[in-house]
Amino acid sequence: MKLTHQMIAAAVALLAAGSAAAVVTPDEAKQLGTTLTAWGAEKAGNKDGSIPAYTGGLTKTPAGVSVPADGRLPNPYASEKPLFSIDAKNVQQYADKLTPGEIELIRRYPGYRLDIYPGHRSFPEMSKEHQQNSIKNASNAECKTTPDGTGLRGCWGGTPFPVPKTGSEAMWNHLVRWRSTYEYRGESRLVGAGGETLLNQSQAYVEFPYWEPDVKAYDGAGQYLQRFVNVSIGPARDAGNVSMIFFPLQNDTMDQRTWSYTPGQRRVRLAPEFSYDTPSAQMGGAMNYDEIGLFAGKMDRYDFKLVGKQEKYVVSNGYGVIFGKNHAMLGKQFLAPEANRYELRRVWVVEATLKAGKRHVAPKRTFYIDEDSWTAVAAEVYDNSGKLSRVQQGYSVTDYTTGTWLSASFFTSYDLPKAQYAAVNLIGIMDGGFYRKLAARRPDRALTPESLAASGLR
Repeated sequence: MKLTHQMIAAAVALLAAGSAAAVVTPDEAKQLGTTLTAWGAEKAGNKDGSIPAYTGGLTKTPAGVSVPADGRLPNPYASEKPLFSIDAKNVQQYADKLTPGEIELIRRYPGYRLDIYPGHRSFPEMSKEHQQNSIKNASNAECKTTPDGTGLRGCWGGTPFPVPKTGSEAMWNHLVRWRSTYEYRGESRLVGAGGETLLNQSQAYVEFPYWEPDVKAYDGAGQYLQRFVNVSIGPARDAGNVSMIFFPLQNDTMDQRTWSYTPGQRRVRLAPEFSYDTPSAQMGGAMNYDEIGLFAGKMDRYDFKLVGKQEKYVVSNGYGVIFGKNHAMLGKQFLAPEANRYELRRVWVVEATLKAGKRHVAPKRTFYIDEDSWTAVAAEVYDNSGKLSRVQQGYSVTDYTTGTWLSASFFTSYDLPKAQYAAVNLIGIMDGGFYRKLAARRPDRALTPESLAASGLR
């Protein structure tokens, strides 16, 4: 093929953009750790104080809070009352602070409302080492995405892009957001016109090698941003099924590694289909694999546009949903409004549009990423006709007993055409549900295909 001067120039420009986008300006570098947190959040509150200043987050158990042995974290803000509520009567008054998905849920479902609470920026301050690594990443020309945004290079042990310049950088901040190794047991349920269905009861082990100081960057376990093992407990037809997923950092050259073990077949097989827009069998097909945690996996099928930072009412401090014990919170059409807690937050807005020549059932998605934690807290999914088809909300909390962040795949997904919703990984309503932060990762020998059959329950 003959290359024109224009094609060569475009390729050179693309490579230059990919290699230079991550580096902050000297003025931006000075802000990290001063007016901005080391990982990029504005320390100051907003003008009217409805978003408070960041003062270090929630790093110890509040007075009067007693945590049970199963680690189900009580809501430290349970005594607070809503400041006001937003529903069909006043939705237009607050429309500029709502996401299109929230507006659609209010429009579609009579009785749906957002209870707005005082803001608490409870994301716990990172360790000094993680803060220093975040600042170092920001000024390191080798910390970058590949030109197409699919792979990550040269970043380690801190937020890759505290001052993101592209949508891909903001999404990488979400994918590698700071979390600690932990286990939990919870259940997922689907609620619709036919009533309530148990999708899955499972016990999961999750680790994040990217943040571990004793892991060598981009080598061995350090090749992965997350390693995940899920053991199904119920329903009975799924009990004993085990899946293990390794999410790579160099997603442009390494494939996501996924293995599945089924007791009936007594064999472990590679399961590359557990990705992209394949419906998750574990979740009864109610969502796709790359919708778990609002977004997971490889970014090569979309162009990601960084719209900018906005103030939105989004679910926050989700103790009442993740650890809520009242099964009645699963309403017939939506979660009971009193279970949800909304706060005004600054969020990064990223629009994902399907690339030419790529295939996906969702040609457009929008993500809202919390500035403090880099966690996606809301998403909208559009179908091929351009209509809003799914509205998703992500739940995270601070583990105040250890000063760490608990954020994985706790979320709700409203399927609008089917008039149903899935509530995923609820720890509180499950008999035997638990959460615990682990002091150490499992040894590598416990995370091999050969180990899956013996994973069992721990």
